[in-house]
Amino acid sequence: MPVGLYRAYLDYVTIIPMERARLVRIGGTLAWIAVAVPLIIQPSSSLTRIALWAIAWLAFGVALRRSWLVVQVAGVIGMVLTLCDGFEGTLLVIVAMQLGGLMSRRRAFVWIGVQTALLAIAIGIHWTPRSAFLLTPPYLGFQLLAFLTLESIAHSSRMAERLRISRDLHDAIGHHLTALTLNLEAALQRTTGDAHEKIEVAQSIARSLLTDVREIVASMESEKGIDLGTAIRSLMSEIPRPQIHLEIADDVRVDHPELARTIVRCAQEIITNAARHSGAENLWLVIDCDDGKIRIRAHDDGRGSDEVAAGFGLRAMRSRVEEIGGELRIDSGVGRGFDVIALVPVKS
Repeated sequence: MPVGLYRAYLDYVTIIPMERARLVRIGGTLAWIAVAVPLIIQPSSSLTRIALWAIAWLAFGVALRRSWLVVQVAGVIGMVLTLCDGFEGTLLVIVAMQLGGLMSRRRAFVWIGVQTALLAIAIGIHWTPRSAFLLTPPYLGFQLLAFLTLESIAHSSRMAERLRISRDLHDAIGHHLTALTLNLEAALQRTTGDAHEKIEVAQSIARSLLTDVREIVASMESEKGIDLGTAIRSLMSEIPRPQIHLEIADDVRVDHPELARTIVRCAQEIITNAARHSGAENLWLVIDCDDGKIRIRAHDDGRGSDEVAAGFGLRAMRSRVEEIGGELRIDSGVGRGFDVIALVPVKS
């Protein structure tokens, strides 16, 4: 991969989310300090209550640095219960801003609803139910606005980066593969026999790679996922041995592009390993759903091994799966082939 494209990919998966988290942390710290200003300027309660409030306030500040959301919410509720000045609810808006990169919209709405209910209960205990009724709805609105705004910004950033990377991918790798295909075509005209056949195979692989690049570019430029059956069968067509038996359950639905790409790359690595190392005649590949997760099961009838050596491909596959919260299990034994099970969570 060209250095420029690799750096763009790192920007996409690492730098942008980190920058967004840093800005939220800076803004949250300023809001956290501002909440304490009224109490510092004009203390209006006993030292005991002020001390308890300060402990809860400090807990929120530490949790903000560590992204401990539960502790942040607990700190806000502790402040409200001990010494409510009416501004602590602002900090729940900061919590809502952090939810976008951690969970789906549905779960974020549930989280916001729960922490708002806790805020209402705390205000009702400290002051009156009427006060809770008056103060809670605006804070709920602020939280939803903050979450949806950050989510929209994150989505726009991801789409912009995906478009930029797809163009780099098309311009750099696509250009070189096209040139390679043309050169192999010229070489075909000047060779005969075994060399001619090998060049034909190389040209077929180059064309297949060019098709893959174009499909990846197309998927990156849209919100649509990848057709798993078509993508995996395309990989199967390039492998003369082992014979691959693919089964994809009817209830498997993948709308999230990154999840679809992870599944395809896992299948690709499984097929490649079976072709290169297993000595198998058959590979069975099943993709289905299991307890809210997509499950990839693979088994070959190769020679197997008592010790599974994790090469670069297997390490990369494990990394891909674990990065999206999944799990990878590999098992083998002499004379009983290789078994691979990957479980990846469905993103909503």
